Amino acid sequence: MIQLCNIGKVYDNGAPALHDINLKIPSGDFVYITGSSGAGKSTLLRLLYCADRPSRGQILMGERNITRLRPRSVALLRREIGFVFQDFKLLNKRTVFENVALPLQVQGLAKQEIQSRVYQLLQYVGLEYKLQRKPLELSGGEQQRVAIARAMIVRPRVLLADEPTGNLDSDLAIEIMEMFTRINHEGTTVLLATHDRELLDRFPRRTIVLKGGHIVSDTLPQTAEETPSKEEAI
Repeated sequence: MIQLCNIGKVYDNGAPALHDINLKIPSGDFVYITGSSGAGKSTLLRLLYCADRPSRGQILMGERNITRLRPRSVALLRREIGFVFQDFKLLNKRTVFENVALPLQVQGLAKQEIQSRVYQLLQYVGLEYKLQRKPLELSGGEQQRVAIARAMIVRPRVLLADEPTGNLDSDLAIEIMEMFTRINHEGTTVLLATHDRELLDRFPRRTIVLKGGHIVSDTLPQTAEETPSKEEAI
């Protein structure tokens, strides 16, 4: 369970980013964070990743108040959280294998275990045959799959994604969304920031809408039973 309690964020230049955010996200959920540019989507994800700290309020992950964590504890927390960026943030001088292996190397895992886990995950995203390529030799969709593999290599309980399809065409965006859906079905909590209305309609999930740093809507998708029939709609 992730809980945000009265979260506010004001940047050092005095610009307000989030106002009185209260949320509960059960484990295993798939949740969209949407809204126009500047609404606060990225800021919210950065707070969950402890890349920023809120100006007020508390964030709980399980029983931990992550707003009070010391730097060492933040590093340990991030072993449970994967983050996928819009611009991939891959290391262009390293191979696909090396990019995905990096989080495990930081953790100090044995070389044999790293090799096994990286290869298995590259198979999962369909890129095991390109493990020695460099990122700039790949298509945009392939680079994003590498980024997803890197985020998933730590076997996170939570996966955060900030506009992960923003630089992709519609077909590749659908491919990436199907991958996020599969990851979620396997038990990972997914929070995905997007402004792409087509994806929201094609892959309906709980949707939280931000506007000017406020939550203005928090809705669940309609089930077949809730959708009115043609006769009822007349």
